[in-house]
Amino acid sequence: MFKSLLLKGRTMCVLILCTLSSLVVTAQTRITGKVIGSDDKQPVIGATVKIKGTNAGAVTDANGVFSLSATTSDVLVISFIGYQSKQVAITGASLGTITLEATNSNLNEVVVTGYTSQRKKDIAGAVAVVDLSAAKKIPASSTDQLLQGQAAGVTVITQGAPGAASSVFIRGISNFKNSQPLFVIDGVQSTSMSDLNPNDIESIQVLKDAGAAAIYGVSGGNGVVVITTKRGKAGKSVFTYDAFYGTQVPKGGNVYNAANPQEMSQLTYLAGDNTVGKAIYPGGAGTVPIYGYQGPGIAGVFPNATSTPLDLSSYHFDPSDPSVDFLIQKFNQTGTDWFHAIFKAAPIQYHTISGSGSSDKNNYYFSVGYLDQQGTEINTYQKRYEARVNTV
Repeated sequence: MFKSLLLKGRTMCVLILCTLSSLVVTAQTRITGKVIGSDDKQPVIGATVKIKGTNAGAVTDANGVFSLSATTSDVLVISFIGYQSKQVAITGASLGTITLEATNSNLNEVVVTGYTSQRKKDIAGAVAVVDLSAAKKIPASSTDQLLQGQAAGVTVITQGAPGAASSVFIRGISNFKNSQPLFVIDGVQSTSMSDLNPNDIESIQVLKDAGAAAIYGVSGGNGVVVITTKRGKAGKSVFTYDAFYGTQVPKGGNVYNAANPQEMSQLTYLAGDNTVGKAIYPGGAGTVPIYGYQGPGIAGVFPNATSTPLDLSSYHFDPSDPSVDFLIQKFNQTGTDWFHAIFKAAPIQYHTISGSGSSDKNNYYFSVGYLDQQGTEINTYQKRYEARVNTV
């Protein structure tokens, strides 16, 4: 009898625990809400809504609406790229409209795509906007150098020679012939932007996606670089002077790891046989003779200054009959650094004067520029005079 009552008591305890468990489960409520952005008051599509401290959550639909099961003691964490994450305490079944604060105002910049313009955040993957303030921190003699390292998916290879245009590739090399993008300067198509004064540029947009560049047809197949130059603005006339002066320095040291005369003599001595290498360098590896001579049936060297000197009057060169040539050559004991004999430190300077303003009838902008770039390779240079007038 006692065991029967004990079993019944255990059964009652289990039933009570199950009841309490079911009460906990049923305490969860279906929570709904809508997420919008503070910048445009439009629904945020694809925002992540999670219960804090768990992996349970939901994603907003095309109307910015979400729905998930949670308890009134839970806290929701709402996040989306370009907006600050926000924590919301659950106070009821409906949370109403939740506004996320934008974290990057650059997403609302208007960028030019063909004959129209769009917000940057709507086409962020297809268009790259170059930050000119950051790009101009590094002086450049060619405008296409401003693209280097400033736009994702854009590769710029500089030629090095003064005045040489750089090679620009968007999304890599797409074919074996011409992979250069199309350049559009104030609506005019061009094959280069290197001759444009960097100080005259207002904005640069790179159209990487085929859809964004579709307006230009086949010519935009390798991507499009859209450039807008500066124009006069309403207000007082403004005059500016911009200049920089610097020095271009070639690489120092033994750039190509070339052998010096002693190393070359050692290599020749070790690699040559008894009739070649050891005859040219009889003093052994690492020695460089003073003179060498070669004539009909005879060849040799004078390895040091105490050797019997040659009779220089016996030197004979006859282009019409090489068989009677007797040649004498003095060896270079120290060698010649040909790289630094050809490449030297070279100055570069760039000056620009510009003016802009407006009148009752039009806006105006003009600029004149002067570039003087000496090449690091001797006897190479570029001098360029520029003038630009823009009136609207």
